[in-house]
Amino acid sequence: MTRNLSDRSRELKRSAFAEFFAEAVEMQRSGEDVIHLHVGEPDLRTPDHIVEAAQLAMKEGFTHYTPPEGLFELREAIAEKLKRDNRIEVDPSSEVSVLSGGYNALYCAFQVLVNPGDEVIVPEPCLPQYWGDIGLAGGRAVPIRLVEEGQFRPDFEELKEKVNGKTKLILLNSPQNPTGSVLTREDMNHIADIAEGNDLMVLSDEVYEKFIYNGLGHTSFASIQGMKERTITINSLSKTYAMTGWRVGYVAAESELIAKIRSMSEHTVWCPNSIAQKAAMAALKGPQDCVREMVEEFRNRRDIITAGLNEIEGFTCSPPRGAFYAFPNVEETSLSSMELAQLLLREAQVAIVPGIAFGARGEGNLRFSFANSKKNIIEALERIRKVVKKMS
Repeated sequence: MTRNLSDRSRELKRSAFAEFFAEAVEMQRSGEDVIHLHVGEPDLRTPDHIVEAAQLAMKEGFTHYTPPEGLFELREAIAEKLKRDNRIEVDPSSEVSVLSGGYNALYCAFQVLVNPGDEVIVPEPCLPQYWGDIGLAGGRAVPIRLVEEGQFRPDFEELKEKVNGKTKLILLNSPQNPTGSVLTREDMNHIADIAEGNDLMVLSDEVYEKFIYNGLGHTSFASIQGMKERTITINSLSKTYAMTGWRVGYVAAESELIAKIRSMSEHTVWCPNSIAQKAAMAALKGPQDCVREMVEEFRNRRDIITAGLNEIEGFTCSPPRGAFYAFPNVEETSLSSMELAQLLLREAQVAIVPGIAFGARGEGNLRFSFANSKKNIIEALERIRKVVKKMS
């Protein structure tokens, strides 16, 4: 049977994150009290007004196919949101497409943009799905270092050096998973100069845009002067509205790109979930207090987990400026990130993700999600402290 597999499926590897997730779930199923600090989703419920919109859609029989590009009314709401929040003006008829979550949006965008042999510059450590999607499109991911001493912002000199005749695309993720870094407008201007000078496209993954701390603001790359025509903006409702299971994402770009992304989506999932699209409209057009309250809650959790990690021997952690991940350096423990993550899972029953899961440049760090309750975060920190103390 193995000989019948395609080359692309042979090359696609299961991520270390998926392996840890499976082991943590199996431990919990076996009755162990596992605290999950590895999952990248808000632990809070989807707000009531969004759930009610979905319930109404079902009662009214809105349970059939929609256009592959998504409901026009939802695309209108997305266009209004992009203009209001991101300073990006798009035509909902031709410059927005709704997809089945951010992952589906990423997959379709890479398929449309990347030819076999093309290179995509990817700041690392990063979401492992980027490598998989680039590889499935026949491209090659070229990593550049996120500098830990510079709050995990890109090494711009390395970025310039890595650009060559095969470079097609620069990928950005701000706020960033797994480091919690946030690109400033000055950073964006540097990248814009490189993109324009080398005729490159930029894919901007902005799913954590609302999770920003320290009084910083979010800058969408497409809002930089002259960059709209070079930018594919990807976002979703998963993080902002605690809607990870609803699977609604979207892409905004020039009409020619969007037309091809719509065709690609048509040949993968046909259309996004009809009920979830109605819920998404309620999310975007309804009250936004729920978002502000969630971000404030996560800001408090960030402070708790950062302080707690810095009290553990061998751990050093700068407060993340965005997203909901802490990415402490653990090199002083003398264990690899994989060894330490396995130890903490099996001895402390705390599930986190080894930095190596996010690429070679993530080694020496661990990713902690603080999208869990304060009570669980405090308990997890105490368990980890005890296990690490035994090591010394």
